[in-house]
Amino acid sequence: MARIWEKYGWAWYLALGLLWLIVGISQVFAPDGLMDNEAQLVTGMSFSDLEALSPETTQLYRFTYGGLGMLKINWSLLVIAITITGYRKGEKWAWYTLWLVPGILVGGALFNASWFGGLNEALNFAPILTLSLLGLLLPYRNFFPKSP
Repeated sequence: MARIWEKYGWAWYLALGLLWLIVGISQVFAPDGLMDNEAQLVTGMSFSDLEALSPETTQLYRFTYGGLGMLKINWSLLVIAITITGYRKGEKWAWYTLWLVPGILVGGALFNASWFGGLNEALNFAPILTLSLLGLLLPYRNFFPKSP
């Protein structure tokens, strides 16, 4: 008899994909509130101060941030598609493919730590990284059953 996390472990990745979809949409359509923290970390001034100083720079920043939002939307749709097709059915290719999720999260954490020079920025990735690893490891037996 399958345990509940083996049977419904795919729901973790569906939730992660939906979360990324929401974040990506908000980055594309309402970026200003999200960009203030990053602007403060990179430039040392608030986004509104940066906009007053150089409107062209903030337009470039909005363009880049929106592009990253589009990337997150596409990434989340890919994760959702893999989750509701192969991963839900227990197909090994989907399990291996979804290891890209923690890989990208670790890469993002290392990038932020190296760019901003602190461990605190990397630790922001810890909760979602933990959830992504749980989503892969809890239903492990669904993909690799014990031999009879």
